[in-house]
Amino acid sequence: MKVGDVYRKFSDKVDTVGPETPIEKVISIFMKSRERRNVYVIDKSGRFIGMIRANEIFRSVRPDITPNRFIFFLKKDDIKKAKDVMIQPEIVMLDDELEDALRTAEVFRIQDIPVCKDGKLVGELDAFELVYGLMKSKK
Repeated sequence: MKVGDVYRKFSDKVDTVGPETPIEKVISIFMKSRERRNVYVIDKSGRFIGMIRANEIFRSVRPDITPNRFIFFLKKDDIKKAKDVMIQPEIVMLDDELEDALRTAEVFRIQDIPVCKDGKLVGELDAFELVYGLMKSKK
């Protein structure tokens, strides 16, 4: 079974920002959509350039931070834009096999994998979609 067969089964929407997006806006996206674990960073032409995981924001500031001191450390550590905390994970393509996507998730320790076509983000392969597809393909 292919990534394209299952990648929008449960998660049909991804949130995107540009690299210059203020970090406060990124945080507000996570706050509005609590089931969201990632925000994807795309350039002006729509090409995927990185992702921000909710837990990376906290780790990038301080691993031992308390919530009431969070904004203070954001400003102190000069974390102002999406590009300051984004990572560049591996991606999968629509025609990749789910088993390959699983290996990617394991090797890079990511729950959700960006799905791209021709360098542009088309969605994400949620961990539950991956498990669902693998279970369905074994029947």
